Amino acid sequence: MAKKGEHKQYEATNGQKYTFQHPGLRESIRMRDRAKTETGTSAEALYSEFMEHVVFIADGGRTSWDHFEEHGGLNEVMKAASNFIFQDI
Repeated sequence: MAKKGEHKQYEATNGQKYTFQHPGLRESIRMRDRAKTETGTSAEALYSEFMEHVVFIADGGRTSWDHFEEHGGLNEVMKAASNFIFQDI
C-alpha cells in the first residue's frame, strides 16, 4: 500500500508523464468525503481534489482542467491516481 508522501511516476497512453503523490490515508478519505453529494460522488469534485493534492505534471507543475483539455487523458489519469491512493483502503 502506498504511504503518505510516497511518489509514483505514471505515463499516460498519450505519452504525457505525471507524478502521483500520496496525501496520506486520512487526507485520501477526506478528499473522497468532500466529493460526496446527496446522490453519490461527484467526479468533478473528486478530480479537482486529485489535481490539487495528488496528480502533478512530471516536471513538478500542477495539473488543471485546462491541462487535460489540451493534452487529453483525463479519465485514464484519474483512474490511475484513484488506484494509487485508494488501494487497500
